[in-house]
Amino acid sequence: MKEDPRLIATRQTALDAAQRILMNKGVLHVTHGAVSKATGISRSTLYRHWPDARSLRDAAFRRIATPPNIPPKTDGPLRSDLRWLLGILMGALNDTPWGQIAPQVVAAASTDAEARLVITEFMKDRFASVEAVFAAAIGRGEITADVPVDQLIELAVAAPYFRKLIRHEALNEDWLDRHVDLLCSIAKTNSGQ
Repeated sequence: MKEDPRLIATRQTALDAAQRILMNKGVLHVTHGAVSKATGISRSTLYRHWPDARSLRDAAFRRIATPPNIPPKTDGPLRSDLRWLLGILMGALNDTPWGQIAPQVVAAASTDAEARLVITEFMKDRFASVEAVFAAAIGRGEITADVPVDQLIELAVAAPYFRKLIRHEALNEDWLDRHVDLLCSIAKTNSGQ
């Protein structure tokens, strides 16, 4: 059975408002009352879609954390593929709503299972993309299979988050080049090349 387009539109409007509130005021301000005030949608309607503020907030988290489906570039060389992929991540952290709310999702994940699931699913997708880049490099013979790919994936993905969210330092082209050079250096060192 096809869903009523009005329900879909109501949810979209509510999530648009929840996203704006999340980005402008923070996670604690995402409430049924705040979304109702911002949209004119009744609280009872909002409660039918999201029974509590946590589920409303987590729906907004999920919406923002769903990146466009961009298959990783894996035609080599490794440095080029990593730079392209990590450049997308850097851009997302610098220039998208995800970059604005990522600290709140990470903080919420420490106490909330649903927020933890959001961040886990988000990171699983990022890790899979980086893993595909390393697997292609191994397949091309650019690096050997004994390279510690799991650790390189963690380093590749975690470093931008650490730099941006913990150290509060810029993610820019110069940093990206140094980060990718380090990853490639480790990969080649461990492969005996």
